[in-house]
Amino acid sequence: MEEFGRILVFGDVMLDKYVSGSVNRVSPEAPVPVVKVEKEWEVLGGAGNVASNIRALGGNPILVGMIGNDEDSHSIRELCLNQNVETFLLVGNQPTISKTRVIAGQQIVRLDREDNFVWEDSQVNQLNDFLDHNLAKFSVVLISDYGKGTVSDDALFALFERCEALSIRVIVDPKRQDWSNYSGAFLLTPNTKELQQAVNKSLKDENEIVAAAALLKHKFGLKNILVTQSDRGMTLIGKDKVLIVPAMAQEVFDVSGAGDTVLATIGVMLSEGKTLTQSVFAANIAAGLVVNKRGTASVGRKELETKLSQVSKLISNSSFATIRDQYHNQRIVFTNGCFDILHEGHRVLLQSARSLGDILVVGVNSDSSVARLKGETRPINRQEERALVLSLLPYVDFVIIFEEDTPLDLIKVIKPNTLVKGGDYDSKQVVGAYLVPEVVIINLLQGHSTTFLSSMNTPNSYKS
Repeated sequence: MEEFGRILVFGDVMLDKYVSGSVNRVSPEAPVPVVKVEKEWEVLGGAGNVASNIRALGGNPILVGMIGNDEDSHSIRELCLNQNVETFLLVGNQPTISKTRVIAGQQIVRLDREDNFVWEDSQVNQLNDFLDHNLAKFSVVLISDYGKGTVSDDALFALFERCEALSIRVIVDPKRQDWSNYSGAFLLTPNTKELQQAVNKSLKDENEIVAAAALLKHKFGLKNILVTQSDRGMTLIGKDKVLIVPAMAQEVFDVSGAGDTVLATIGVMLSEGKTLTQSVFAANIAAGLVVNKRGTASVGRKELETKLSQVSKLISNSSFATIRDQYHNQRIVFTNGCFDILHEGHRVLLQSARSLGDILVVGVNSDSSVARLKGETRPINRQEERALVLSLLPYVDFVIIFEEDTPLDLIKVIKPNTLVKGGDYDSKQVVGAYLVPEVVIINLLQGHSTTFLSSMNTPNSYKS
C-alpha cells in the first residue's frame, strides 16, 4: 500500500461493540423485546475510528490517546495491530471507553461504559516527551474531541504550541461548547448542533450558519470552519471564501462515525498535497458512502476514487453536440448563471427548472467571464468547484462551462425545448429567447444571494 504524509490522530479512543440478532417475542419479565444473539463483533471507535478510516484511505496514521488497563484495552491494541495502525496509548486509571450497540433490524439500545479520563502528571510528561521527539514527522494533526477527558486543556495547549512552531496544520472535530482552546486551528469541523451550541443560538438557515461560523472564526483565530449538515451537505467558511457543498444523494442506513470519516478524509487529502476545497469535496463524497453502511465503518481508497470519478456531470459543448440526438424524444431544459455560492435560491430555481422537462443542462460562466461581469473580486469559487457542486444535485443532468459573457452560442448547441431564467425578466429580453419554443421565468427566493452570503462572512454580520 502506498503511504503518504504521516498523520497524528489525538483524541478519545473508544471500542465500539455490536450485538446483532433477531426479535421474535416480548420478554415475560418486562415489556421489552428479547434479542436472540446471532453475531457479535468489535471495531475501533472515536479517535480509533478516525485512524481506521485513514488507513483504509491509504494514509499513514498514529493513534495517540488514553485507554484503561482492562480487557477492552487489549481489544483496541489488537484491532490496531490487525489494521497496521501505529499507536501511542497511555494507560489511565479509568476504564477504556466502550459503546455496545444492540441491533435487531435497527439499533434498539446502546450501552456506554465510560468515566472521563483525568490526566496525571506522569502522563502529561509522557505526552510532551512523545511530541518533542516525534511531532516533526507529521504533516497533519487531527483532534477527535468527544468530550471524554482525553483532549484536556493542557493537552491542547501542548499540541497547538508545538504545531504552531512547526507550521503543522491542526484539524479539530469539536464537542466542547467553548472553542477558545482550539484557537489557531487550521480547520474545525462542527455539525450544525455543535455550531449552535458554540454561539448559544438556534440557526434557521444557511445565512445564519455562515454568519455564526464567521463570527467564531474571527473570535477564536481559526483559519477555516467546515459545518457538516447531514442531508444538507457541508458549508466551508474560510478567508474571503464561502463554499456550500450539497450532500451526495443516497440512502442513509447509519450515521455512526460519519464525522470521523469526514475528519479522516480531509486529513488524508491534505497530507497528499490536495487543497482544502479538494479535500472537502472528497470528504463530502466519503461521508455519503459511509452513511450507506451499517455500524461504525470506513471507506476504502478505491471505493472513494471510483465514486469521485463518477460524480462530475461536467461536459464540453462539443461533447453535448455529439450526444444531442440521443434526447430527441425528451424535453431539454436549459438555464445558466455564475452559481458562485450555491444557495437555497439556486436550488429552488434548478429544481423548478428540472420539473419542466426530462433533461436539465446548466451553463456556468467561466472564471474570466464572471470577472468581466462581476468585477475582479469574483468569482469566489473557481469554475471547476462550481461545476462539481452543481453535479452533486440530483436534478442537474449536465453542466457546461462557457467562456462568453452570454450563453447565446451554447444555446445554439443545446437546442433546448425550454429556456429558464430566474428573476424579473421580460421573457422577450432573455438571451436566446428567439431560438427556443418556450421561455419560463422563475421568481427568485428572497434573502438568498451570493453577494449576501459573502457579506455574511464577516464578524460584524452576526448579532447574538
